[in-house]
Parts: sequence; C-alpha cells; structure tokens
Amino acid sequence: MPKNFVPPEMWPEYVHVAMPRTMCAREEVGTPPAGGPKGIRWSIWPLTFEEYITDSEPAVDNSGTLARNRAVMWKRLHDGPVPKGWHKLSNLPWRVDGYVELTPDTDYKAGWYKQARHDLRLWEEKFLNKGYTIELVLLDEYERAYAKSTVMRKVGFDPLRIMRRKYATHIGRDTMALWGVRNERGEIIAGINLRFSPTYNSASYECPFILPEAKKVYAMTALIDHFFKESRKRGVSLLVFNSFWSKGEPKSWKAFSLFKSHFGPQLVAYPPTLWKLVRGKLY
Repeated sequence: MPKNFVPPEMWPEYVHVAMPRTMCAREEVGTPPAGGPKGIRWSIWPLTFEEYITDSEPAVDNSGTLARNRAVMWKRLHDGPVPKGWHKLSNLPWRVDGYVELTPDTDYKAGWYKQARHDLRLWEEKFLNKGYTIELVLLDEYERAYAKSTVMRKVGFDPLRIMRRKYATHIGRDTMALWGVRNERGEIIAGINLRFSPTYNSASYECPFILPEAKKVYAMTALIDHFFKESRKRGVSLLVFNSFWSKGEPKSWKAFSLFKSHFGPQLVAYPPTLWKLVRGKLY
C-alpha cells in the first residue's frame, strides 16, 4: 500500500465519532500514538462498544462517561500475530477498500474500464451543459434531493444524519464539498459528498445518491470523474474508495461495488477484526 494510505476513519478530518447510528450515545476515547487514531465508544442501552483502527495495540482504559462493560473491536491494517487477550471471531476481512494513486501529468482515465470511459464520453457529448450541470450544492438542498433518491429507500436517512453530524464540526465542514448534478428544471438528480484529508493528502467520498433520471444521463459517472478532477486540483495524491463487497457482506453491495471497480482502484482486504470483552468501571 502507498505510505499515505489508511482507512478514512484514521483521518482527523473524517470525524470518526460521528459514524455510530443516530440513536447511540457516543464519545472519543484513548490517547493516540504518534500519527495514530483515537478510538470511539458508543452505547445503546444495555450494549456498549468500542472501536480502534490502528496497527498498534490500543490502550483500553475506563476513562470517559460510557465506560461500561463493553465489547472492544480492534481493526488492523496489516495482519500479524494475535496478542494475548484478543480473539478472532471470524476469518473474514473487516472491510475491503480500494485506492487510486493520482499523478499530475498522467491521464487518470487510462486506468478506468472501457464502460466507465464510454459512459463519461456520452455524458460530455450529450448532457454536460446541454440541460445538465455539475454544481456545488448547499446542505439543505442536498438533503431534500437525497430524500427522493433510490439510496434513501434502500438504506434510509442514517448516511445523511452522519454527514450532518460531521458538517456540524469545523474540521468536518471545512474538509467536505457537496456536489450535485442539476437538470434544466433546477432539480438536483444526483449528489456526492467529497471528503479531503490534508493530513494524509487523500480524498474519499460519502453519501452518494441518484434519482431515476440520473441513470439516463450517466450522472454518477460524471460525479466520480469530478471527484478525480477536484482531487487533482487540490493536489491530492491518493483517492480512497470504501466498502467493496466481499464474502459475508450484503448482496445489495455487489452492484455498486462493480460500479466503483470500473474506475481502476487497487483493492485492499484488511485482516479480521480482533475482539476483547472489557469490564467497565463501577458507578
């Protein structure tokens, strides 16, 4: 893996603590080693969980307000011996991500599959500035369009709520850019939230959506191309594509994983999650 490749949860700009589901109480925990991440802890009574994404064994303690009896997850980037006290409950990777390295003087589309290049060409020839544009979108308009999307019907509003929690922080708001495809009636028919990490000189995206009209004009391919262009404009050297389908994941992931694979990412399968039960403090 490139030196600056890490899962986006390790970026300070990612606001990892925003990720647990909306009904959960949450807090950041731990003191990170040099260059490493803090952990997060979340609870929905009576269950409490803690998560660290790092190659260094986390220092689990009972500081914080949610330090009840809990299950602690340690997600590593590289495989290795399992330290005493930690256990694997599965041999499956905790996630499969992909990355694309960007260089200033090369055509990033050279690594794309033929289908992606074909769809982008049709977008540029038939639809770009011919009834459709790509524009920065305000959060409220992004949310209204997402509410009408096929993604919302499948996974609900939680991705949008996560995005809003990140937007509520200075670092989250300053390192995101909401882009959408607008039709000639002024409606947003597709959207993508671009996320940037100056710390790791990397970029990713979250909360993409399309409306039925967007499929006919290749709007999501256009937004992924815009992701490449905006990242290059900012001097980003690495694009991270999250959450490819692998064994054990929902079948509903397969179609979008196939779509993402058309843009040439190199896949990375992380090792299995390690677990530990930790006794909480007495109140």
